[in-house]
Amino acid sequence: MAKIVLIGAGSYVFARDIITDVLLYPSLRDSSITLVDIDKERLDIMTAFTRRLVEQQGFNTRIESTTNRREALADADYVIIALRAGGWTPVLANRRAALKYGLEASPDQLGTGGVFGALRQIPAILDICHDMEKLCPDAWLINYSNPMAMICWAINDYSHIKS
Repeated sequence: MAKIVLIGAGSYVFARDIITDVLLYPSLRDSSITLVDIDKERLDIMTAFTRRLVEQQGFNTRIESTTNRREALADADYVIIALRAGGWTPVLANRRAALKYGLEASPDQLGTGGVFGALRQIPAILDICHDMEKLCPDAWLINYSNPMAMICWAINDYSHIKS
């Protein structure tokens, strides 16, 4: 039974899509999925959704939920990260500043949004990687956070995690 940890599970769209994608694979339906988020209210909503989906489909998937990342990472086989460090407030501030000066205003990948997004995201994701090095060093990390290229580069250069 694989242990899959989804960090950033409070994201209604990304978490829902990732969870349903994982459950599309019959070989993963007997897995344990641990949902992690710092926002308990959103986490509870996604946990209820996931439990309902598993129950409706009659899968044997074990669903857990926690706000404690380190607890969730212990002995994980796969870790999926779909988070936005700092939330939307700094993203929107970056976008307004970029538009004011006529710069590329993409919030995720390009221009100022990509650079400042990387400056927020990379430290948070490297913290997760360093926890993984201690708690689940053989786990695979699947990054679903933007800016994708810069984050993956940092993971490969500054951690020993397989991604």
